[in-house]
Amino acid sequence: MEGIHLVTTRLPVPASQELLEELRRICAETVEIPIGKITAEADLAADLGVDSLSHDELFVKALERYGLSAMASTVQFTSYPTLRALADLIQQLSGEKSSGPDD
Repeated sequence: MEGIHLVTTRLPVPASQELLEELRRICAETVEIPIGKITAEADLAADLGVDSLSHDELFVKALERYGLSAMASTVQFTSYPTLRALADLIQQLSGEKSSGPDD
């Protein structure tokens, strides 16, 4: 039947700070780095030593968390080297992008 689409549960994307905290937890779990070492601005590869496979796994898990996994194939993850960049991507993909940075 045409028009039937795979339905995933889309969680609302939290405000930037809460989203970053959730991404820090996902990152710590996925790449087995103590959460205290993970910051929003840390370069995943250069600062945290995350290899490309773990980087991709982290991004896929994060997109899945918010029901955005269908968009994973359209994103070049290496273009998003930090958790802040990933948070911005998730907000853009979900259509919940804030009007400006919250720094």
